[in-house]
Amino acid sequence: MKKKNVAKLFFKSLLKSLICIAIIGGVGFASYKISYMVLTNDSEDTGTSSDDLKSSMETATTDEISRNLIYVSNDKNKITNVMLEIFNTNTNNMDYVTIPVKTDYTIPSVMYRKLCQVNSEIPQVIRIANLKQYFEDESDAYGYGVLIFEKMLGTDISYYTALDQEVYDNHYTKQKVKVKYTTKSSLNNTPGPDGVTPSTNTTVKTKMQISVLSESYRNQLSDLGGDADKIEEFIKDQYERIESNLTVYNKLGYQEAYEKADVSLFHFWGIPGTYSSGIFEVNTKAAKKAITALVENETAYTDEQDLTAVNRIRTSGSSKSSGGSSASKTTDEPTVSSKGKNIYVLNGSQISGLASSTQATLQQAGYTVPKIGNYTQETLTTTRIIVKEEGEGEDLAQYFSNPEIVVGDVAAGYDIEIILGTADAN
Repeated sequence: MKKKNVAKLFFKSLLKSLICIAIIGGVGFASYKISYMVLTNDSEDTGTSSDDLKSSMETATTDEISRNLIYVSNDKNKITNVMLEIFNTNTNNMDYVTIPVKTDYTIPSVMYRKLCQVNSEIPQVIRIANLKQYFEDESDAYGYGVLIFEKMLGTDISYYTALDQEVYDNHYTKQKVKVKYTTKSSLNNTPGPDGVTPSTNTTVKTKMQISVLSESYRNQLSDLGGDADKIEEFIKDQYERIESNLTVYNKLGYQEAYEKADVSLFHFWGIPGTYSSGIFEVNTKAAKKAITALVENETAYTDEQDLTAVNRIRTSGSSKSSGGSSASKTTDEPTVSSKGKNIYVLNGSQISGLASSTQATLQQAGYTVPKIGNYTQETLTTTRIIVKEEGEGEDLAQYFSNPEIVVGDVAAGYDIEIILGTADAN
């Protein structure tokens, strides 16, 4: 009898223990879920799971103003070129915006957590050229890349197209241009009484290789002559050599607009940003404004683009800035000579003797450099040419490795200030 009572008490105690463990486990799991939801909740519209990302990634649309992200890759699994093609079916304007593949982009935290569910090896700071290396399936790389570029450029992307290197080499070529844009900067500004350094509008210029149509491909497109049957056949033929998440049926939805497009009026741009030690950083705010200007431009291009002029996507009034006879040529004021102006050279590289050797080079070329000094606020990589007015200092750029030209304050008694970076140490 006693044995039965002992066994009964034992099982009662065991049952109570199991119930307590279950309650504690349930509370712990609920706490984990609540914490996870809080951590992943953000104002960014990135979905709630990798499935949502997948769904968004696979969406391809035929839009009135299409934004087609063009990838080019080689047989070494590298992305070699990226362009955003913007085609306005209302104005028949066609714009191509080159995005350097040596761009490093920090993926926003919420999106990064979602992408880690796809592949935990994906780095948060991603190099565009290496995009395909993080996905087993090639189409996944292109699709998830669209989501990353949408964040980077601040615009929706209608669909993507992937070309191999041979097709790209037949259709496009590279042209060196000087990309110009305006951005907010605190360069060379004096901190106020509250210790805050005010920011002002500065103009930045960056030398960049952009993709433009090759002569043979331009002629091939011109030979279509707006003929509906030829264009339909051409689109179907192209689809045999590309990969896209837009079906050929939907692509043919653009056929009528293609019939009216004039290939001689296609425009080509570089995305706003700067190089530092060979790595490109997109200026995301300036890029968003520039692309918005192209998308919202309601004026049809009437003149061929002059790619020898400064390459600038105007953002002040898109209908004036991106189209029309004056803006479509992206003309700029003539280069203002810096000879006869007082130039102050500062060594911002921390490399001894760089300022004096630069002074000698410029003086030998006929420039006036009465003084040199040291810049101690920071160590610069890229040389910075600071001028008082836009259009000045351009003739000095040839003496440096891809310098920044900005409008700002210069030292009293001087017209131009040059702060040398380590890129010009050699």
